[in-house]
Amino acid sequence: MSIQLPPGPPPISGNIISQLTFMREFQKDTLGMFTTWARDHGDIQYMQMGKYGQYAISHPDHLHELLVKQAAKFHKSADYKDKHKGLARFLGNGLVVSDGEFWKRQRRLAQPAFHAQRIGGYAETIVDYSSAMLNEAGWRAGAALDVDQEMMRLTMLIVARVLFNADVSDDSERVGQAMHAIQESTGEFDLLPHWLPTPKHIRSARAVRVLDEIVYRIIAERRESGEDRGDLLSMMLMARDEDGNHMSDEQARDEAVTAFLAGHETTSNTLTWTWYLLSQHPEIEARLHDEIDTALQGHPPTLADLERLPYTDMVIKEAMRVYPPVWSISRVAIEDVQIGGYTIPKGGVVASSIYTLHHDERWYPDPERFDPERFNAENEKAIHKYAYLPFGGGPRVCIGNSFAMMEARLILATIAQRYRLRLEPTQRVEPHALLTLKPKYGMRMRLEERFEVRGSSKNSSEYRILSAE
Repeated sequence: MSIQLPPGPPPISGNIISQLTFMREFQKDTLGMFTTWARDHGDIQYMQMGKYGQYAISHPDHLHELLVKQAAKFHKSADYKDKHKGLARFLGNGLVVSDGEFWKRQRRLAQPAFHAQRIGGYAETIVDYSSAMLNEAGWRAGAALDVDQEMMRLTMLIVARVLFNADVSDDSERVGQAMHAIQESTGEFDLLPHWLPTPKHIRSARAVRVLDEIVYRIIAERRESGEDRGDLLSMMLMARDEDGNHMSDEQARDEAVTAFLAGHETTSNTLTWTWYLLSQHPEIEARLHDEIDTALQGHPPTLADLERLPYTDMVIKEAMRVYPPVWSISRVAIEDVQIGGYTIPKGGVVASSIYTLHHDERWYPDPERFDPERFNAENEKAIHKYAYLPFGGGPRVCIGNSFAMMEARLILATIAQRYRLRLEPTQRVEPHALLTLKPKYGMRMRLEERFEVRGSSKNSSEYRILSAE
């Protein structure tokens, strides 16, 4: 029985030259092509390349079907699960990749580490690490820094400390290189066989070795000590399944790597784009500074201060709308599914560009404008729940979303209290849709000091304003 296909762009032939040509064009303008397909062909599209086809959806109601109402009829796609070219190469069978009962078990196991009370205990660590960064030699008035790399390093150190009680500062450069290799490998098409020793494949294999070395070392140290530190790693190593068996080192490694990478990459990207957007909108930046200065009165932020920083929250949310850190999701149907009047057959791949969703004028008037007021208490109520998905949705919503929001606000408040960040005139800014949405050419910015530091310790330091807004 034939299945009616949705409209879509012209199919790409199975000819290898045609496929390579398309891939090159797609990689040049991934976000634009998804947005164009949605505009030209409607809320459900179908794209055929050779013998492979893919459905794309871009309406909040259809995303609700995919992520909530009919979520049990979908599993993660090969983009996640392929052990040669998908995320599974790096994350194994961790939460982002796994499905079914195994996923449910692992999710239940990890959930306590992200309960509100426990997350609140992480706030001081976040501020301490952020303040320590501001006291490093490179962070000084007039210095130009690649903020993308600085935010990546900071969030990596924080997530290693709060989730695994580990110090990876000596490994930060190697982890950064591994993350670059992962982005390159999972975010770009690759028709070459995985066993071919191309430079990209070699970098991918090296990234796996680096991550394994670091994470297995942390696991071994914890197993040897036998200490329950109340963190995510302790929970994983002490848990037992229905048969009374402990989690293997390999399982613990997969979940640790997943939490380690997912827990810092997305937040660092959010912060990088936030600094960029603030530098381009001085009136919004000034309002943010006014709120932070009024609420904090020169003191480092605390968890209790966040309720007095609503505009800071709005700025972060709007930055994630404009530049969603996880810009797309995909699933594969495990049985025939009806969505939007079309049948998605068993084995059919469904993708959605969150970036396209967030830039749809039906849900966000003047969508290219950076406007934190979209997320004030009144306006946020009017946004369709599944038109804003920076953390995904449904049962597989990001397990660390509350932690990520707390972390982003505390880091933003800590740094913005002391510095303005100004984009270097020669810096090219272009989003690059890889595994996450990164600035393609980095984000080099110059520091302008707003306050001078008073006090001799990280816990007693205060700031004195240097110049009026």
